[in-house]
Amino acid sequence: MASSLKAWGALLALLCLQRKPLAHSKAVSRWKFMEEHQLDPSQGFGEYNCNALLKDKPAPEHEPSRLFIYISWYKAKHMCGKLNDRYRNAYVWTLTPFKVLQCHWESVKNGYAEKRSYSYVQFHCNKDGYIESVEDMNIIQPLLR
Repeated sequence: MASSLKAWGALLALLCLQRKPLAHSKAVSRWKFMEEHQLDPSQGFGEYNCNALLKDKPAPEHEPSRLFIYISWYKAKHMCGKLNDRYRNAYVWTLTPFKVLQCHWESVKNGYAEKRSYSYVQFHCNKDGYIESVEDMNIIQPLLR
């Protein structure tokens, strides 16, 4: 009897230790998405430039293009929060379109080409109810600088 209690206690301790790093890594995922894809509305959308943005936030080698969304921190934070079942992955289309800046590396120019649009965006929301990635876009209107 005592040995089975020790075994259950050890198993419970291992499960508790395993939960902490998982919770921490999910919080990092939310911040990472915002760092990599959010454009702060306190600055004008036309003032953002792909070459300047990606000088500060370089794209990984395997990622020749990058997508930026002109969205406030508050809207991004609450985008996935209205889901009924927060314990499953979900895909959410925005109800209102956002300004989007797409940057694509062009080796001929040795710089980034940019495409601006007003688009509906589909986000992937993780199990904790936070945006994890951009899944799809529906462009409504191209925007000029």
